Amino acid sequence: MACACRFADMDGISVIICAHDSAERIRPTIEALACCRANFPVEIIVVDNNSSDETAGRAREAWNACGNDRFGFLIVEEPQAGLAYARRAGVRAASFGIVLFCDDDNWLAEDYLMHAMRIMRDPSVGAAGGCSTPAHPELLPPWFYTFSWGFAVGVPLSRIAQLPDDPEAATTVDALWGAGLVTRRDVVKYLYALPGFPALSGRKGAELLSGEDLELSACLLGAGYKLLFCESLRFKHDIAPKRLTTAYAKRLFANFERGFVVHGHYTKVIEAFENPSRAAIIGCARIVKHILLGRLNRESLLSLLAALRLPHLLTSDQRRIYGTVQSLRSRMSHSRQVSTQALQDVGSESPA
Repeated sequence: MACACRFADMDGISVIICAHDSAERIRPTIEALACCRANFPVEIIVVDNNSSDETAGRAREAWNACGNDRFGFLIVEEPQAGLAYARRAGVRAASFGIVLFCDDDNWLAEDYLMHAMRIMRDPSVGAAGGCSTPAHPELLPPWFYTFSWGFAVGVPLSRIAQLPDDPEAATTVDALWGAGLVTRRDVVKYLYALPGFPALSGRKGAELLSGEDLELSACLLGAGYKLLFCESLRFKHDIAPKRLTTAYAKRLFANFERGFVVHGHYTKVIEAFENPSRAAIIGCARIVKHILLGRLNRESLLSLLAALRLPHLLTSDQRRIYGTVQSLRSRMSHSRQVSTQALQDVGSESPA
């Protein structure tokens, strides 16, 4: 069961744009946001993540030129390089209960915020994401669409059968990419306060470290929330020409492996907490299999050790993930107790 959602938190959306050396691409992103419709409060938070150019100044100039007096606008500085650190700074600065991570090259559709608020009014939804199309399809190389998911273009689904027939419908998924991600501030803020989170820092300047969105997705699932793909959430992705080379693509995909490994660790640890007996059986079977295949290593032991509650025997990275899941589950238990007590208090105050 998901943690209880405070309805007071549903009063607005904080849009967080994490920007590193984004002076040349941030203007159309901000212009698209200024055109978005909303019948609730909205604030735009630009996180200047260790930029060496005029990112902050260009962002403010672009916003002032839009003439939008309906939304708030704020620039915060995050000197520590890394997408995860920029997102943490944005979440800490956010005023509203719903946060939306908009990349500095994402152009949100005019109805994006309206759909986002509608979807997140369901307290069982921890995060939602949508589909994107390239802003300049004429510039794409022939190989692009084969690997488009790695550029957050298309939909975060692996099978056509998962796509809903109704554009207004939604489907549950195991993971969402960070571009255009809508989620809950209280849960994400809690995660970023944990000493072991994130295990992945995200991109750092020219370093194409990826997978922090997979980590966030795994944590939300571990907290008992649903992740939804919603076709109504649409945006354009303005991919820089320098990223449309085979050399860049090879570097990008080579760095995905770390994210997949961490996501797998979360899945195993969450299963160990939810069903320790089953996880122990699967863990033993995995150990036997890996012995027979001659590839037994520390990874082979994760499910069994987590099920037996022996975190001190895990690797340091595995212990961090174990601690994060343990903290999340403790928070879930506390939230359920608070919600149950509140319902009991209301019941006791009702007239006979």
